[in-house]
Parts: sequence; C-alpha cells; structure tokens
Amino acid sequence: MERQLDFNECTAICNFDYLPEGLEAKYNRYHPDHKSYLIPRDFLSELFEHYQIPEHTRQRLVRGIEEIEHHAVLFHFTKFLVEEMCSARNRCDETRYTNMTPGCMDQDGDLYSFLLLLACVVPSMEMLQKRSVPKAYYERIPHQPLKHQLEKLVQHGDAKVHDFPWAMNFYTCSIFLLDRFYFIPYRFGDPFTMFRHVDTQEVIALRHAGEEFRSDGQRNGVNDVYDPHGCFISEWRENGESIRAHRINPMGFVERETTSILKKDWEPALQEGDMLLALHIPSGPGYTPERLKNSMSMAMEFYGEYFPELPIKGFWSASWLYDTRLSLLLDNEKSNIVRVQRQFYNYPTLEGDGMLRYEVFGDRNIDPVRSPGGFTTSLQKAAAAYMQTGARFNTLSMIVLKEDIGRIGSMPYITEADMEQFRRTVDSHLREVTG
Repeated sequence: MERQLDFNECTAICNFDYLPEGLEAKYNRYHPDHKSYLIPRDFLSELFEHYQIPEHTRQRLVRGIEEIEHHAVLFHFTKFLVEEMCSARNRCDETRYTNMTPGCMDQDGDLYSFLLLLACVVPSMEMLQKRSVPKAYYERIPHQPLKHQLEKLVQHGDAKVHDFPWAMNFYTCSIFLLDRFYFIPYRFGDPFTMFRHVDTQEVIALRHAGEEFRSDGQRNGVNDVYDPHGCFISEWRENGESIRAHRINPMGFVERETTSILKKDWEPALQEGDMLLALHIPSGPGYTPERLKNSMSMAMEFYGEYFPELPIKGFWSASWLYDTRLSLLLDNEKSNIVRVQRQFYNYPTLEGDGMLRYEVFGDRNIDPVRSPGGFTTSLQKAAAAYMQTGARFNTLSMIVLKEDIGRIGSMPYITEADMEQFRRTVDSHLREVTG
C-alpha cells in the first residue's frame, strides 16, 4: 500500500464478521513492520514435519496464508492484529479477542482465526528471547492447543478455533507452567479492598458498598436463587480515622454484620486496578498445598526476574474447586480439594454451579435432582445428595497475597472461628424458607 489506510477504510475492505471494540485507537498508534510474510516458512515447515501433516492439509494452510499475504489491506491489518495480540496479556488488555472471519477472503476464510493465532507464535517467542527468558519456559507452550487444532484439521477438515481467548494465551506464549499450575498476568477488578494489619500482619477484605447479598453471604440471585426477606446490601462508611464495612469471611461469603477498622492500624494490601497473577489448574495429580506453595514461589521468582516491570501483588483464580460447600461433603483432613481451598482468601462471585456440574457430572446443564441415577464416584453421589436438599454450589474466587506464600500449608487467612461461622451461615437462606 502506498499509504496507510485509516481504520474505517481497512475494516470496510476486510469486512470482518467480528472485531473487538477499542481497536481504532490502537491501530492509530501502529507502525507497520513491512515484513513480506505473515508466518515464516521455515517455522511452518518445521511444524509440518513435527506433526507429519499430510500434503493436502499443508497445501490448504499455505494457500490460506498466501491469500492473506496477497491481499494488501488484509495483510496489513492482520499484522496489526498480531502485534497487538502478542503483547495484550502482559498489558492486561481486556480487549475481547475471539474468532473473526474476513469477508474479503474468497477461498479460505474459515482458516483465518487459526492462522492469525499461528502468526503470533514466532514474534511472541522473539519477544521472550529479547527478555532472555530461557527457551525451556516457552518452547512447548503453543503446542498444547496446536496439537489438537492440527489433528482436527487433518482428520475432519475443521479449522474452527475452540475457545479462542484461552487458546490465545498459548499461541502468544503469555501463560507459563511453573511446576503444577499455569500463571498469566491479571488486573484485579472486584469490588473490595484488602488490608493488612501493620503489627499482626492479619489480612482482612472489606466489600464495597451497594451489592446485594443473601443471608448466606452469597450474591443475591446467583444460580437464580433469591432471598427477598433475608438479603442485605453492603455498606461502606469511612471517615478520617476508620472504615466500617462488611468483611468477606475467607471461607467465601460476606458477613451480615459490619466490621470496623482503624486506618492507623491497617494498610491497603490489594485494591481495584492492582496487578496479580491468574492461576489456572491443569488436570492431573499433585493438586496439593505443597505444590501450590512451590508453584507460587516459582511464579514470583520468574516474573520478578523476566518481567520486573509488572508490580505483581499476589494471585487470583476462580474455580468450582474453591467452593467451601465441598468441605461439607469431603473428608477435611484427607481431601486435597479442601486442603488447598483452606490456603486461600475465598470470596463469592455471581458465577453459579455450571462449572461444577460440568467438571463433576460432565454436563453443564445436568440436573442431578431430576436425574439422580448413574453416578459412580463418591463426589458425584455426595454432590447430588446435597443438591437434592435444595442447596446449590457456587464458583468462588480466591486471593493469595505474595507476602503470604510462605504460610501456605498453615491456612494464612482462615481461622477456626471463620469455619465455625461458615457452618452457621451456609444455606441459611434455605432454612429461612423452610423454617
């Protein structure tokens, strides 16, 4: 192109079925790299050989790449997308990148999303090389989704990318497996503030004002379950000396009674906008407090050495595994699910039990109450029996602050009093209905 087309001209010509919001300002800051290729052919050849890709699939992929490269405007815009995507995760950019298909591609538009992700691999690795990150940390990262994607393409001709945002973490080499868990930068945005006592180092989380909770301390309406008579709205009363608000019990619920703290005794430890590392849990053995502690220690060391500009305050995650209701069903001394969740500062979310239904029963929409038969594992049977009482599970989130990593294994946040209050509070909204 003789001149760089403006954003609207580009998108009109490319005719995407979807583009994320907020790209125009980024496009206006983009400086073209003038590379004549989208994906280096030597990288492509190595990939073909490694996975023994048959000739017809090789030709199809090369044809799709060449169709992009020969369309000047699409090629230009695709290189812009690659540059943005490669650095998005470390910038904690919330742009919703997902599958997109340009209408200007005549033959192989169905390949575009996969080729766009594939084009991110080499520049992402080059960025890590410039940071002196050892190759062992990232050379296998893209292959986790890539292996399945290529198998699907070869066997079924299916180029669709499943869960594009999750796959993007791997193609852009933004997520790292450190011992047992994956880690990736994450911007904290939930409506509460954590404080640490200046002398005792105790940590407390206070929920912000204006949210509605059931009497069990879960968000009113989660799982479409409401508590019209027992619900309460969170408050935050602050003056020069103190803050009075609703404490989040680290067993994963918000307390009805407010708690007051003196500002001279407590310092903010985590606030909205702070940077954390999101922790993701791959399947397999080793889900223990010991491996959690080791993985978090490795993550802080890794990011401190290779991404020193990121002011990491700790860790965040969301999972069905953190639902403290599971402690009502499982052996609290032997269950790794319970032992691990006791190391976290757990808190409620608006996500219901869809994740648990999928992970435990294999179907996000299954109703264990109406279809109680066929369950084989002890967890399936216990969860189904619990739900038959009218109770429901929740997806909870957790925080671990970096200063507390060394205390993992000895419950850094949860006390016996917290557990006792949990047992008194859990499912209280149901007792009000039945009692």
